[in-house]
Amino acid sequence: MATPTEAKVSVRPASDADREAASAFITAGTARGRASLALLRLRQGLLWVAVEESADGEKSEKLVGLLLATVQIEGDDAEPAGYIHELLVHPAYRRLGVAMHLLDAAERFFLEEQGFAQVYLVTSADNEAALRLYRSRGYHIQSVQLTKLGSSATREVRDDDGTVEE
Repeated sequence: MATPTEAKVSVRPASDADREAASAFITAGTARGRASLALLRLRQGLLWVAVEESADGEKSEKLVGLLLATVQIEGDDAEPAGYIHELLVHPAYRRLGVAMHLLDAAERFFLEEQGFAQVYLVTSADNEAALRLYRSRGYHIQSVQLTKLGSSATREVRDDDGTVEE
């Protein structure tokens, strides 16, 4: 098998078999992961997969990334928007453009084909790699969710310009 830097990876809409394989790719350890697994189990949501094609010429593929999204109603104007539930890339295939290609597919579908005004997503404030990726694609922080974990748990939240908000 080719190394990830030599691999031919393509992105396409998922088949039913891909949905089954994607279930093994998503962890049930988070609420978002459990919601994404429920979407897959119920055959809901839009799923794009990144697959590595077999180097030996056979018709086999290896799942190396996925993007799961839905349509949601957002904002006071109640307009439909694309919502990205999961964007996952196998660790060996990160920093090779796989996430960019998955985002290309979802953004093209929602913004160009469907004519939606926006695509949004949620990620952890401490996931610096994801924040860099999304900002490089033109995403910006629209809101901040605060959670109080206990008397000793405090956290600073940085705005887009790097300033600390309390």
